Amino acid sequence: MYYLVDTNVFLHAICDEIYTVANLCKENNQEVTITETILNELEPGYYLKIEDETAKEAYNAVHNLTFGTMGIKTIRLVKLEEIPGAKEELKKIRRRFYDWMKDPNYLKNLIAKGKISEDDIKKKSFRNKDMGECELIAIAKVSSDEHQIVTNDKGRVFLHPEQNLFDEYASEIGLTVLSSDEWLCQIGHIK
Repeated sequence: MYYLVDTNVFLHAICDEIYTVANLCKENNQEVTITETILNELEPGYYLKIEDETAKEAYNAVHNLTFGTMGIKTIRLVKLEEIPGAKEELKKIRRRFYDWMKDPNYLKNLIAKGKISEDDIKKKSFRNKDMGECELIAIAKVSSDEHQIVTNDKGRVFLHPEQNLFDEYASEIGLTVLSSDEWLCQIGHIK
């Protein structure tokens, strides 16, 4: 079993226990799995301030356990290109739920309503909103039951909370989404 772990789990649920949890999974022939986007989102300054110690520690732990920097490699990094159909599935998901980000008239309307500012739209992170979750869904969809998603995110589409990525795919493909507490219980890690 591969657990596709979202950024928020590392930052807010297991930040002090990343090694312990990843090692427990490895010992049980399960793998904590991330994408390059998830790793990038962990970098200090992406979500949490650059000077935030939690962000630094979480990023360093995940980076080191992914690349074996300290001689221990317990986190698996997957690239969408390496999983047949995942990149195409990601494009479908982004088109279906996030195509509005490319529509200047719609964006002007959101600005006029005060839902977003021009400065927000100019940020590099704007076009990549929810990208990590979308990648995890794409991988899980094309991998038929090999992967479960672990996130504390509710799956709501950015600026469109009535749309829910996880609900949509859970009913469509039987996607399994675990909260961090459910996951930790499932793998036998008791806090």
